[in-house]
Amino acid sequence: MACLLTVLMLPVARGDDQFQEAAVRVGVVAFLALVAGIVLAWAPLIPVAAGLAGGLYAVELAIAEAPLDVAAPVVAAGLFLCAELAYWSLDESARWRGDAGDSLRRAAFVSLLAVAAFLVAAFLLALVDAVRARGLALDLLGAIAAAAAIATVVVVARTQRQPSSGS
Repeated sequence: MACLLTVLMLPVARGDDQFQEAAVRVGVVAFLALVAGIVLAWAPLIPVAAGLAGGLYAVELAIAEAPLDVAAPVVAAGLFLCAELAYWSLDESARWRGDAGDSLRRAAFVSLLAVAAFLVAAFLLALVDAVRARGLALDLLGAIAAAAAIATVVVVARTQRQPSSGS
């Protein structure tokens, strides 16, 4: 929950007074969605919370008309950590006992993925800064890349959530 609050505080701190009023309300809804998702063990609320936080950040960038924000990779990694740790909480509430060291391995894996999310976002930010091209073809390519990234996340999430067969 701390990672969600951290991501929520960035646009609130950078916005003007009018934006801050609305942002605090959206932030409270996002935080309550995350808490309810964890407490009630209802997984669909977790992406709602992350989406609200990410959307709030995007709206603040649009209002500020910021060309590129160097904090974007940190926000990406923070949102990833928020969602992954929330799903981990749901897995732990299932009271399934794994092998010794599973939690440590999972923590290392999640940490590695968060660093990877940060690095990919930083690379994309640097690439966008270097290209600075305009046009319909580039916009279409960006939309296709975004859709492919979302599809990849969905496929990976579904693959990880399916029970394994065997022993």
